[in-house]
Amino acid sequence: MNSIKLLREKHEGQMDHRPESVVLVKGLNTFTLLNFLMNCKSLVATSGAQAGLPPTLLSPVAFRGASMQMLKARSMNVKTHALSGYRDQFSLEITGPIMPHALHSVTTLLRSSQRGSFSAGLYAHEPTAVFNVCLPLDRDLHRKVAHKDLANCGLHPKTLEQLSQIPLLGKSSLRNVEMSDYIFNWRS
Repeated sequence: MNSIKLLREKHEGQMDHRPESVVLVKGLNTFTLLNFLMNCKSLVATSGAQAGLPPTLLSPVAFRGASMQMLKARSMNVKTHALSGYRDQFSLEITGPIMPHALHSVTTLLRSSQRGSFSAGLYAHEPTAVFNVCLPLDRDLHRKVAHKDLANCGLHPKTLEQLSQIPLLGKSSLRNVEMSDYIFNWRS
């Protein structure tokens, strides 16, 4: 399985103290990896709550043999300061393994549905925050590979464009996104 690349950067390995825990699979080899994980008995827990379950795979789109899981979300209207007192603002809290495509899809939806004014608190499942870290790649190669590999995956074209950009946050993930008058602000 030459398409599997182990990430051995210090930060990623510190989550459970084993750098072998994070694997990046590119292309159409997801089913091969899933088959390997399910058939390799030494990778499957024999007791406890995870008994008989292979390691978790996260993907922005469904693949053969996958089961879909939803992020936990809580929405509310909150009062925020405005020039003339207080105003209502939509607020959303998202908890779980937040993948890069999910955040872009949610903010695109909220931008139009909330008329350019909302806030979102993001509580990423810490072991999955590594999925939002960009590998050191050549920018042109990164853009071409992203468009080629994801061209027919079912994601919105604007989401694909966003995913093909080189991230600016380095090795941190977003904790809060706020939009006011169609202008984004964020904290990591």
